[in-house]
Amino acid sequence: KVGFQVSSLKEELGMNSHFGANVVNLNSNYGLVTYSKYKIIRQNHVYLSSSREQRGLLHTVIDVRGKKVNIINVHLGTDKNEQKLQIEELQDFIDGLGNENYIIAGDFNAADITLEENCIDVAKELDKSNTLTFSLGLERIDYIFVSPNIKPINYRVIIKKLSDHFPIIAKLRL
Repeated sequence: KVGFQVSSLKEELGMNSHFGANVVNLNSNYGLVTYSKYKIIRQNHVYLSSSREQRGLLHTVIDVRGKKVNIINVHLGTDKNEQKLQIEELQDFIDGLGNENYIIAGDFNAADITLEENCIDVAKELDKSNTLTFSLGLERIDYIFVSPNIKPINYRVIIKKLSDHFPIIAKLRL
């Protein structure tokens, strides 16, 4: 079923896509997907340490007018101790990219997330960090972080009930 959703939306959007299943069982599978109008030049799916439901990060490298950009799509667990370990694993992954451009986006399942100082929180940078992103809560739990060489231009949350999370749109300059 998920495969159909991913390919159907890919076709509808006219974009390239990369899907990684965090959870696979007999009845269904689900995980992370990244869509891009830019060519995908490399991709991988990394499982994060998970004691409950399996979580992961989806790494997609795209070519934006000759510049390589690492897109890291994440979904962290809900347990605080598990999140702490998963954030350390995410940070190690980012550190392994060296000075390459990156955009990290996803559901962190927690408020007040910070990564090392080399990661710019787009919402905070644009004074929008008080905008909630989750319809069932009062806090922002979805984030977009970028490398220091990417400049946040605009950030907005669309308050529209398409799922339990509201869509976020960010305009960034390489």
